[in-house]
Order: sequence, then C-alpha cells, then structure tokens
Amino acid sequence: MPLFNWSDKYSVGVYMFDTQHKRLVDLINDLHDAMRAAKGREVLGDTLKGLLDYTRMHFADEERQMTTFSYPDYSAHKVEHERLVAKVVELKGKHDAGDNTITIETMNFLKDWLINHILVTDKKYGQFFKDRGIV
Repeated sequence: MPLFNWSDKYSVGVYMFDTQHKRLVDLINDLHDAMRAAKGREVLGDTLKGLLDYTRMHFADEERQMTTFSYPDYSAHKVEHERLVAKVVELKGKHDAGDNTITIETMNFLKDWLINHILVTDKKYGQFFKDRGIV
C-alpha cells in the first residue's frame, strides 16, 4: 500500500510538472514499500541518488520555464528547491556514514516536503503558466 496516493488535488495543471511530481511520489512510495519489506536500508542509497538526480532535472525544468516567462516568485521558489537539494545531500551523507535511522526520517521528510511544496508553492504557478499557454 503506498504511503502517498496521488490525486487531482496535487495537480498544478501543467502536464509536464504533474508527471514529474508523480515520479517523485513514486520514489517516496518505493522507499516506503522497501521499509515495509524490511529492506529500507538496502534501497535508501539508490533512492537518495535517484531523488537527487530527478529533483535536479525537475527543478531545472520548472526554473527554466519561470525565467522564460518572468515568473514573479522565481527567487523564493528557487530557494525552496536549493533547500531540498541541500537536505537530500545531507541525508545522503548520513546514509553514507552508516546512520541506520535515516530511512524513516527520509521518508517522512520527503513526503511532507513534497506535499507542502506542491500544495503551497507549486500551486501558485499553475494559473501563471496556463495563462501563457503551458498546460
């Protein structure tokens, strides 16, 4: 059973970004499934690497559109992205150093951050991009 079920309430109305957000949800759910199977520690390193790679790509896509269309909250949005990347780098460092408690911390942090980021920060750009023909 997934930890985070995607629903339309998370949609920002931009297909590319909704698709990317769903992939981030999948990463969180993969970790949750592994934890339920007592394999969380074994997959955490790969999950964190996948999360870093994917979020960097996703954030670059969002930021590229924001700068192209002069999105007014670009700077604040970029700061949130930078904070997440820094946190994931920190979590990966703990994992690499042998911290065995990081799996639950990581799963809860990722789920909470993603839900809040989508529902609060990303929802703000949905109509902005729609008004510019990006759907």
